[in-house]
Amino acid sequence: MKSLHLPFLLLSVAVVAPACSATKDNSIVVSSARAPGDKCDFGDPTLYVESGSVDIAAFGAGSSYVQVFSWENDLQQISTTVNGDTISGATLNTFISTQVNLSYVLVGGTNPPPGIVNMNATITAGGTPDKNSVGVEFLTQQAAQTLNAAIPDPAPGGITASQTLLVTFQIVGALVGGGAAATNPVTFPLTVFKATPPVAGVCPGTTTPHSFSTCGIPGRDGPYCF
Repeated sequence: MKSLHLPFLLLSVAVVAPACSATKDNSIVVSSARAPGDKCDFGDPTLYVESGSVDIAAFGAGSSYVQVFSWENDLQQISTTVNGDTISGATLNTFISTQVNLSYVLVGGTNPPPGIVNMNATITAGGTPDKNSVGVEFLTQQAAQTLNAAIPDPAPGGITASQTLLVTFQIVGALVGGGAAATNPVTFPLTVFKATPPVAGVCPGTTTPHSFSTCGIPGRDGPYCF
């Protein structure tokens, strides 16, 4: 079952690798990060990028960043039957998430406090990464507030020196048949900065619009003036 709830990359815990291997006790696996592609299409499971960027100036303490990941459920499908009749509506090994645990390292700066984001997503037993995806919100309100205070405002028509924010997340929940379960932990790097945004596509002075992608979503991957 595809569990993509948000319109909007996988690295191992060691960072900077396009995919990761789960430990033996991980059967619910976040396997790769989906890139927007050339038309902001997050549906292609063959795409991934190793990092993203957030212009904190766009929304300040209200900044957010949602990334779509492919994931899989390596457990077998198991149902409950009585006298040959199936009495469980879903396989007992279906995973239902309840929250995402987040922690942060701001390289060279003040680390935002760890936090939790509530999330409900489902993946059935045997679900493969090419047909299943999940959106993860990276920034809690406290994290956004910390970044907004830590990163200085840019000069008019300029951009502050960027910093790297390492976001480590783990999706936790339970199986339908009972028992807690969680994905492998994943660390994903974000480039965070503050920039002057263009107004109606025009930048002040001699600066010109730049963008990290073709999405044009304020605060996520550009555009900005530089």
